[in-house]
Amino acid sequence: MKLLKRLTLCLLTTVSFSACSNVEKEQEGIKVIDYRNPKKVCFGRIELTVPKETEVEYSNFNYNGSNIEVDESVKTYEAYQKLINDKIEYLKHEPHETEGVLLKQEMPGPVNQLNRSVSHIIVFRDGLYVTSAYEVYGYLYLGPKRLVVLKSGASNDLLNEAIEDMKQTLRSIKIKSAKGEDQAGLCWKDFFIVDDMSKNIPFGGGYLHFKFPSYPQVRADVVYRVTYDSDLHLIEMMKKNQKELPAIAKALMSIENLREHKKIINGLGGEEVLNHMSRRGYFERGYEVGEWQYLGTLDNHNDPYIQFSFDSADMVRPDDPLNSTISQKEALRLNDFILNSIRITPNNEKEK
Repeated sequence: MKLLKRLTLCLLTTVSFSACSNVEKEQEGIKVIDYRNPKKVCFGRIELTVPKETEVEYSNFNYNGSNIEVDESVKTYEAYQKLINDKIEYLKHEPHETEGVLLKQEMPGPVNQLNRSVSHIIVFRDGLYVTSAYEVYGYLYLGPKRLVVLKSGASNDLLNEAIEDMKQTLRSIKIKSAKGEDQAGLCWKDFFIVDDMSKNIPFGGGYLHFKFPSYPQVRADVVYRVTYDSDLHLIEMMKKNQKELPAIAKALMSIENLREHKKIINGLGGEEVLNHMSRRGYFERGYEVGEWQYLGTLDNHNDPYIQFSFDSADMVRPDDPLNSTISQKEALRLNDFILNSIRITPNNEKEK
C-alpha cells in the first residue's frame, strides 16, 4: 500500500476523477495548530518559517566532497583527544597488503582555539586489499556534543587536493550565530559553513523532515542540493511518470487535482502540484500530497535545487489508513504557511 501511495503521486493530474470523500472530516480531538510565534529554520542558503511546535530532523550534509555528521557522544575535549588517538592507534596496527598498515598519514587540522588544536585530519586505506583510493577524515571539536566529523575520499593521484579541500572545509565551519550571519554561507543544524560563492563549491546537500505534534501523521520535507543533469521540471516529470503508473493504482485511487501551476515564492520561480487522493467507492477523508520544486541552475552551485513536499497522511506502517487526521482546509493552511515562507537568507541575497 505504501508503494501504491507513492506511485500515485507521480500521476499526471490534468483530469480529475470523481471521488466520494469528506475532505473536511478530521480526527476527533484534533486542535488547530498554533501559528503564533513561529520559528525560522535555516538550511543551506535558504530559510523557512514553521509553527513553533514543529519537530525538525536534519539529515547529514554533503559539502565540498565531504559527508558531514555530528558525534554528540563526545562531551569533553579530553574525550575528543581520546577518540582521535584511538583511531590513529587502530589504523597503525591494522595490516595492509602492500603498505604495511592502513594508516597513510595524520596531522593536526588548521583550526585552533584557546591555544590548542581542535581539528585533525586522518588519511587511511579502507581495507587490507584496497590500493586505488584513500579515506580522508576530518574532525572539528567545537564544544560538548559538537564534534563535527567530515568523511571524504580520493584516488591516489588526487590525495593532496582532497587534503587541501578538507583543510578549507574545516576552516569554514563555525557555530551558527544566534543573531544571524552577516556573511554568505550555508546553515546546517547548529553550524554555519562560510562560503562567499566565489569558488562555486559543489555540494550534495541534504534534507529536512518536519513533524507536527498537534497533527499526527502530517509531515513535510525539504530537499536542498545542487542541480543534476537528470532533474526535470516538476510537471514534466509527472507526465513522464504517468505511463509507468500501474493500472491497479488508477483503478483503486481517485485523484483530484487541486493545483498544478508555476509558482514564484520570494523570487524563486518554481512549479507546484497538489492533489487530493482517496480510495474509489469509500466515503472517507482521503489525504493531500503535494510538491513544489525550484530547479535551480545546472553548474551554478550557488543557485541550487529546492524541493518542498507535503503529505497530510504519512503512512508509517503498511496497515495505516489512507486518511488525514486533519481537514483539507487545515492541511492546505499548513502547507501554504511553510511553502510561502521559503526564501534566500538575507546574508546570501547581498552576495548574489
